[in-house]
Amino acid sequence: MVRFIEIKNKFGTEVTLCTTGASIYDIKTKDKSGVLESILYTPVNMADFPYDNSYFGKTIGRTGGRISNSRFRLNGKEYNIISNDPNGLHGGKDGLSFKCFNYVENNEKDYSEVVFTYDSPDMEAGYPGNLKLTVTYRLFNTENKLTVRFEGESDNDTLLNLSNHSYFNLSGNAKRKILDQKLYMNSSKMERIECLIPQEIVDCKKIYSFKQEHKIGEYLFDDEIINNTNGYDFPYIFDECNKNIDNIILSDDESGRVMKIKTTYPVVVVYTCNYVGDEIMNNNKIAEPYNAICLECMYHPNTVNSPFIKKKNDILKKGDKYDDTIEYYFEVKN
Repeated sequence: MVRFIEIKNKFGTEVTLCTTGASIYDIKTKDKSGVLESILYTPVNMADFPYDNSYFGKTIGRTGGRISNSRFRLNGKEYNIISNDPNGLHGGKDGLSFKCFNYVENNEKDYSEVVFTYDSPDMEAGYPGNLKLTVTYRLFNTENKLTVRFEGESDNDTLLNLSNHSYFNLSGNAKRKILDQKLYMNSSKMERIECLIPQEIVDCKKIYSFKQEHKIGEYLFDDEIINNTNGYDFPYIFDECNKNIDNIILSDDESGRVMKIKTTYPVVVVYTCNYVGDEIMNNNKIAEPYNAICLECMYHPNTVNSPFIKKKNDILKKGDKYDDTIEYYFEVKN
């Protein structure tokens, strides 16, 4: 049964989670005038949320991003991902995003916590190994921070590369597109994309780089970007993989909202909502391109099939522990 769970903190931030896909349905924060509004782009009808194909707020996996040709080899054996996308998008059509997780709530003095669990059976969606998965959300009272922790363990070697696929828009209730919102990322290198699959690691050219903060829309409509991916849809590699620094800063001058991200992951996939469905969104309009930005912190997508990436972090060995975290900090500037 689909359940929605709401948690709040003393800063007035409200987070609504959902058992389908251990997902974030909504996040509401205050702007510089104290007005509480949603900072996500999400379907207005909660009944539509669990079943959409745009992965709004979902835990994506077992492998986030695309797996080329929906196939991979592991320990000499070939596996095929069950997918409507030719390149095994976000774990396939039977992936974790569409599974009903169990959950428990814990309320402590310093935080409210929701712990989601799911046992993914061997060969579900084409992946080997019985996988025990835990996704833990904590909303803190000591600082205005939401954390998501992904933990997993398998009884056989498998692939695992998890992320959250929330669509952010700091304007509040998506009243404006994200083109004038500003983005900083501590990244000098990215992966060149061809037919939506990473091909090699390259230096960020000016039109791709956010090493110096600038408006998201400043170069988005450059022909090279539009003709390739119709907007930003690229993996960026952090210059420093360090959970103690702000590797991503998203801000909106008009509302004053700022969101900073710290993570244990080495990569973020930046996606500017380039393609949309026909959902009615929380601005009470049909979904439109460039109304949100996804910041999917993860390992390199398609690592297992990428010869230019030597360290195969997406392979979870039997008995090893998967444990990675994304932290979202919410602030307001005057």
